[in-house]
Amino acid sequence: MAPFTGLSGHELFIFGYGSLVSSASVSRTLRREIQQQHMPLALLHGFARDWEIRVPIVFDDGHACNGQFLDISPQPDATVNGVLIPVTEGELEMLSRREAQYDAVEVGARIQPALAPGAKVLAFQGRHEFRRHTPQVASYRPYSYRSLVETAVLSRGEDFLAQFHAMTKPATVNEYQGGYRFADPAQELAARPLAG
Repeated sequence: MAPFTGLSGHELFIFGYGSLVSSASVSRTLRREIQQQHMPLALLHGFARDWEIRVPIVFDDGHACNGQFLDISPQPDATVNGVLIPVTEGELEMLSRREAQYDAVEVGARIQPALAPGAKVLAFQGRHEFRRHTPQVASYRPYSYRSLVETAVLSRGEDFLAQFHAMTKPATVNEYQGGYRFADPAQELAARPLAG
């Protein structure tokens, strides 16, 4: 694949592979509009995508549990499709507060197409302590989260959606209907800043 063009003015990118594929979701967190055409498609080699991270959430009906969300983990023969989001250092901090159970890891050398020399690409990878089964706390995948992700992925084309499913490890999960919020108020505020 040819190198990216039109991104030479940016030096810092986030590789989004789940809810960060949604320009609306990213725009809400960063408090500025980011249009889809400014989030080019990309591939991340050497990582696999799964549903293995667990994040404390509370559904609108008051049910508290661990939510199962998308994550990536190193796997030499795997590839993940996603988007590149140009951000500032300050915006990286905003996204890091939202993705509180993840670490931002450097993946620039594994991105295709290649970016200009000197560009830095980070991806959010779940921390080990959140990638485990917690029998004492029930885990559910929020239907609204899966719907948001699949809608965002589909907006980039049927082929991108098919690639997304092919590049995501199958998971046996229980889904829960209804809206949800993060149990950590700071994380919730980062994900959904108050208007004004």
